[in-house]
Amino acid sequence: MKSSQFTIDNVKVKEDDWKTVISLNEITLLTQLENLDFAYSQAEHNAWIVKTLVNKKQRYKFKTCKSIVLVGSGIYPYSMFDLHRQYPYINQVGLENVKSRVILSRKLVENSPAKKKIKILYIDGIDFDYSWMEDDDFVFISVDVDGQQIFNKVVETSKAQPLMCAPYKYSWLKNLSILLSSETSLPRT
Repeated sequence: MKSSQFTIDNVKVKEDDWKTVISLNEITLLTQLENLDFAYSQAEHNAWIVKTLVNKKQRYKFKTCKSIVLVGSGIYPYSMFDLHRQYPYINQVGLENVKSRVILSRKLVENSPAKKKIKILYIDGIDFDYSWMEDDDFVFISVDVDGQQIFNKVVETSKAQPLMCAPYKYSWLKNLSILLSSETSLPRT
């Protein structure tokens, strides 16, 4: 499709497709593991939570952090596992609003060394109470979550620092624009 024919509806479909691909990627990663115990040890090193502070040149803040919340923790909490391997003293809460994802994610956590430090809750991020969080704590909002209201709620009700988690909110749109520009520059046969 030519970029000149693209509508707002097309953009919404592409965003939804991209979110589906993220979930399918997590499922694919899980199917490649020999068993649930490997989900922890095989989780990517310096995954999205860590990468977010690395990109901001603020990785040192994990040293004083006591708690993090990941809104949109997904099916496979590999980024939370990675954070636990590097900073095992940080308490983590994953929020997910799709029950089937929560069930699988909880099983993975229960079969990991992080089972006492990671909780996965079935709740929408906008309904969660962030008021208990402190200045050195973080709320990471997953890239596939529409998180502006959640971001605002964290700022208004908590001392924690809210951050959009890498690869960041509009990375799917950037990839779409690259795809569209390459389609318009391809020679016709």
